[in-house]
Order: sequence, then structure tokens, then C-alpha cells
Amino acid sequence: MELLAWLSHFQAGLMLFFGRILGMAPAKAVLLLVIGIFEAGSLLCAVAPSVNVLIAGRVVAGVGASGLMVSVMFIIAKVTTLRQRPVFMGVFGAVYAIASIVGPLIGAGVFTSTYRSAASHLQPSLQRCLQFNHQALRVRLSLDWIGGLLSIGMVTLFLIPIQWGGNTKRWSDPEVISLLVLSAVFFLAFLLWELREGEAGILPLHMFRRRNMFGSCLEGFFINICFILASYYLPFLYQLRGHSATRSGIDLIPFMISGTVAALISGVCIAKLGHPWPFLFVGPLVAALGSGLLYTLNEFSSTGRIIGFQLILGIGLGVALQNTMVVVQAEFATEEALLSRATSVVTFTQTLGASVGLAVAGAIFAGQLRHRLNHIPGVEVSALNAALANVEAVFSFPPSVRTQVLAAYIHSVDTVFLFSVAPFRLRSVSCYWPQ
Repeated sequence: MELLAWLSHFQAGLMLFFGRILGMAPAKAVLLLVIGIFEAGSLLCAVAPSVNVLIAGRVVAGVGASGLMVSVMFIIAKVTTLRQRPVFMGVFGAVYAIASIVGPLIGAGVFTSTYRSAASHLQPSLQRCLQFNHQALRVRLSLDWIGGLLSIGMVTLFLIPIQWGGNTKRWSDPEVISLLVLSAVFFLAFLLWELREGEAGILPLHMFRRRNMFGSCLEGFFINICFILASYYLPFLYQLRGHSATRSGIDLIPFMISGTVAALISGVCIAKLGHPWPFLFVGPLVAALGSGLLYTLNEFSSTGRIIGFQLILGIGLGVALQNTMVVVQAEFATEEALLSRATSVVTFTQTLGASVGLAVAGAIFAGQLRHRLNHIPGVEVSALNAALANVEAVFSFPPSVRTQVLAAYIHSVDTVFLFSVAPFRLRSVSCYWPQ
């Protein structure tokens, strides 16, 4: 699992690369290329005979996935008008919300089948993608390789110690401190290099002089912190009631539906009104209310309360989920050379927000749970570690302490929802930057 965390951070750092590639090569060719890479990695994962091969497949799939969202966002900007774009972004946000919930359920179904059936579904489209790109991408791409490596390094070196701190290692641990210092060094080196490269770099820094660009990046960063925490920690509330992992995914349907409907309605309204600011401001406030209400839950709360609070949270997130992209693409609509890179930067900050959110929330959750379990008499160290690793281990505790362990787990999850209120408020503040 630790290796997979490193891979997700590596994937975030690649997005700036694809923003540059989209400005130099046909968008359709790039999209088919990244689909082909993603499916090749997925195919390798499907037939993996060992964990090492599975991780190798995950690396390949991660490279493709890092380019998929950037390519789709850029193509939407290319084929729609400014008036049409909010509607399509709303549809994309709805699909993204649905996929985040339904994807694990489909994966569980495929997992119960055989890897050969998964491989047979991937092979035909993979062959078409790679065959097309063998002909379409015979062009020498001049990329900012040094800037790309520095961006990957600074992201990875920052997120790994954030994930470790207070969880597997102390914040005062020399490894944690060393990696944080190295991430700062890489960040400074990245800024200096991009200043030197200018327009040839993967991130022209002059774009951040525009309020819409800076504000959209902030908003995208904070919104994805909140969205990923909701998607990751809401199922815990149901698993602690004895629901299976698959059923807990089904229990998130109210969250998915409310977010989907809100994304579609906000997209249509922005297309009519011509201004996304009200939705960027109101959405975080509604979502903060939902997170605050989720914090009040305990082991005696009814399922109806959980569903109701999910609906409120989903509406707040759905209203603003993809509207930051509408703002930045409107800003660079007439600047073809910068549109793809502006799209990749906002997507990068959204992905970075998700990674930072999971890392920080994971440290908060583990610290809270460890603290609460340590105060329960009769809980052995091995049982404590099992509870930290798997929520289902709660039900393996003796009946005499199970209720206390369950309460400790629920209150630790509640703390994560309380933490997510802060990014929601910061989102509301950051919406003042876009013009």
C-alpha cells in the first residue's frame, strides 16, 4: 500500500507534462495515446502473476490516467463555446462523481470474475489506440524534461512525509524532516528553472499573475480535498454498522445522486447567467454545513440522518466541482498556446489537493484512533494495529470492549469531517480571486 501511495503522487506530477504535449500535438491523438497507455497498464494489472507485476502495471496505468483528465478537459474547451462549456463541465463533473462511487463496485464485480475476462475486454480497444497513435504521433516533441522531473520530485517528496507524519513516523523523525526540506529545495529549483525556461517550460509562471488563474487553482485544490475525503471516509460510517465494503459503496448512492444533479443544474444555470461566481461561493458553504453535520454523528445515529447529511454534502460539492475549470478556460479562451497548459495546471492542483487531503486526513484519523484505543483497557497492541489497518477488525474485538472500540472509530471518522470544514471555508474565500 505504501508503494501505491508513492505511485499516486508520481501520477500527479505527470499532469503538467501532458498539458505541454497537448499544446504541441493533435488533441485526439494524445487522448487515444493516453487511453492506450492506461489500458495497457490495466491489462498488465489484470494478468499480473505477482504483486511486483501488479505494481508495474499500476505505474503504466498511472501514466495514462494522468493524461486522461487533462486531455478530456482540453478537448471540451476546444469543441464548445463559452456558453456551452458550463453545461458540458457539469456533465463531466456528474460523470466523475458517479465513476468515483460506481467504479469500486464494478471493480468488485470484475474481481469476482476472472482476470481473463477483464483482459478480453481491454485488448480490442487497446490495439486500436496504439495502432492509431503509431501513425499519428510521428512527431518529435520538445519537452521540458528537467521541469517535469523537478515537479514529480517536489510533489512526491512533500506528500510522502505528510502521509508518514503522526501516522507511521513521528513529525520529529529525521526522515520526515529531511524529505520536507528536500521538497522545499525541489520546489525552489522548479520555480527557478521555469523562470529560466519561460514559454518553453511546462509551467509558464506569468499565468499566475491573472486573478482567474490563481483563484481557480486555489478553489480546485480545496474542492478536491473535500471531495476525496467524502468519497473515502463516508463508507466507513456504514462499514462500522456491519455493512460489507461493496454494500457501503451502494450506501453512497444518495451522495452520488445529489452531487450529480447539483453539477448538472449549476452547469445549466451558469450557461444561462454567464457567471460562475455565485456557485463557487455558495457551494462551499452548503458543503461545510454537510461536513459539520456529519461531525455530529455517533454510534447511535440513525441511517436516515447519515443519508440526509450526505445529500447536503453532495449538493455543496456538486455545485462547484468543475466550475473552476470553466473560469480558467474562459480566461485563456483566445490564447491557444496557453489553454492546454492552464487546463493541466488546474487539473494538477485538483489532483494535488486530493493527495494532500488524503495524506493529512489519514494522519489525523490514525492519530485520533490510536489515541482513543490506547485509553480502552484490555486492548492489545496487535489488536490495535489490526483496527488501524482494517475497519472490519472492529468486530473481532471481545464484546466487552467492542462498543468502546466502535465509538472510538466513529469519533475518529467524525474528526476527519471536522477537518474538511476548513478547506470548505478556504474555498469560499478563494472564490473572491476569480473575476
